[in-house]
Amino acid sequence: IQAQLNVVDEVVWVVGDDPILLSDVEETRIQAEMEGAPIENPYCTIPEQLAIQKLFLHQAELDSIEVSEVNALKEANERINFFIQNLGSRENVEKHFHLTIPQLREKLKKTMRQRAMIQQIEHKLFGDIKVTPAEVRAHFNNVPEDSLPLIPTQVEVQIITTHPRPTREEVE
Repeated sequence: IQAQLNVVDEVVWVVGDDPILLSDVEETRIQAEMEGAPIENPYCTIPEQLAIQKLFLHQAELDSIEVSEVNALKEANERINFFIQNLGSRENVEKHFHLTIPQLREKLKKTMRQRAMIQQIEHKLFGDIKVTPAEVRAHFNNVPEDSLPLIPTQVEVQIITTHPRPTREEVE
């Protein structure tokens, strides 16, 4: 039990070489709740969503998809202005997010840039596809079960811990 109290973060999933941390899942869950859209079974749904996003980002990197810094900054500033309008002041925004406005701007800029890359790669990969769910279901219902490939499952679990050493002042 003592070791569990010292856990700083946990790796929930690994997508390629990119880990999905428990802190990322918690941050997404809290953000969804603050936006009024609580997620059912968040510790299952959110890692899956984050994994899909990371797969799209990886594909966007492979395809050299670029998003201009200007567009990402513009969208980040629009979000900050929206937050200021809803929360009343810059100080309230900083309190709400526990970040200064420049820190929030950088975080939002990165998020907006990634979101734009994901949208571009989704459009590139799926933009011309015109198939209905019924057609997909019919196709897979016609495939014999012994013809479906077996995909092995690999699971890797890691726990990142730290044992901080208190200074003499803190002990006293």
